[in-house]
Amino acid sequence: MKRIEDLQTHGLRFMQDTDLFLFGTDAVELANFAAPAAGTTVCDLGAGSGIVSVLLAGKYGAVVTAVEIQEKCCALARENAQLNGLDIAVLHMPMQEFRGRFDIVVCNPPYIKAGGGIVRDAESERIACFEEKVTFDEVAACAERLLSTGGKFYLVHHITRLAEVLATVKAHRLEPKRLQILRPVAHKPPHIFLLECMRDGKEGITVLSERDVLGAVCP
Repeated sequence: MKRIEDLQTHGLRFMQDTDLFLFGTDAVELANFAAPAAGTTVCDLGAGSGIVSVLLAGKYGAVVTAVEIQEKCCALARENAQLNGLDIAVLHMPMQEFRGRFDIVVCNPPYIKAGGGIVRDAESERIACFEEKVTFDEVAACAERLLSTGGKFYLVHHITRLAEVLATVKAHRLEPKRLQILRPVAHKPPHIFLLECMRDGKEGITVLSERDVLGAVCP
């Protein structure tokens, strides 16, 4: 069943389909963390139904290309672009095959390795939450390929994989520059993190203060 939600910013609305994976606050946090300047070219890898793309284009004025492997999600992402009068290019293909050049790459990747976590029956949820179609190493390789020197890569991921993510991005010439740790609520342990990387950047990372954030993410 489809429903339209008010994103409560810049007059943006968003259509969700309960038969597909529903976005969580982690996607909204990622868009706000990237906060691109107007006119910046952005590639949204694994875009799902387009929540990050809509926020980047509608709130910040970025020129967005969304890449998504699920055909139904692509169709919904196009509906969401049309719903908000946004010119977002939505491409139905594996991100591993996509080529291009962008100022910024963003990704809200699957948090759980294939074979781990609680089994999901719904295909859309499995693809969004589990590394069935793409591993994080492949995500980082895509970002490396799509960015020129100085380009930025923004991602959100589960805190349990922080060490692995840092090692992986560095192996792909993506130097970590800013790290934001998020907690579900005060006095709870961190659950996700936001990371900004620069392709071929110099070493040196700024760790921002921890923040509380509410919203559903893949456990």
